[in-house]
Amino acid sequence: MTDKISILSLMIEDHCNIEKLISELEKKSKEDFEVMKKAFHKFEWELEKHIFTEEKAIFTSYNPEDVAEGYKMLPELTKQHNYIINMLNNWRNDVRNKRVMREISSFKQFLIKHKNFEEEKVYPKLDESLPFEEKRHIIAKINEIVQR
Repeated sequence: MTDKISILSLMIEDHCNIEKLISELEKKSKEDFEVMKKAFHKFEWELEKHIFTEEKAIFTSYNPEDVAEGYKMLPELTKQHNYIINMLNNWRNDVRNKRVMREISSFKQFLIKHKNFEEEKVYPKLDESLPFEEKRHIIAKINEIVQR
């Protein structure tokens, strides 16, 4: 590995996959319930793995020297993740009760804003501030969790 390893590039790849899955879910939500349910479970699994990756593989390793500056982004990120998890829980209940999932398009827009926040503010900061060995360790964890 060179010194050019990047958390950002790995997570962009994962974001693209999640965006593709929610677009598929949006399309399949207009079809048969079983087709929509299958698309939801695939989307849900990938999104939950993504959040787990961020919160466990990345942020448990992040230990900035300037704590005030370094942790500025984390409260907003946590708030966004909580919203995402709540939406997934609501949809899971809808699917269990054979109800139509609501607000897929608006949630997709939220995910795009969330992705942009991470790609513009969070990951570049990590790539810039983390030492090479720490990034290599995080990237190994990401690759363990997120199968490509």
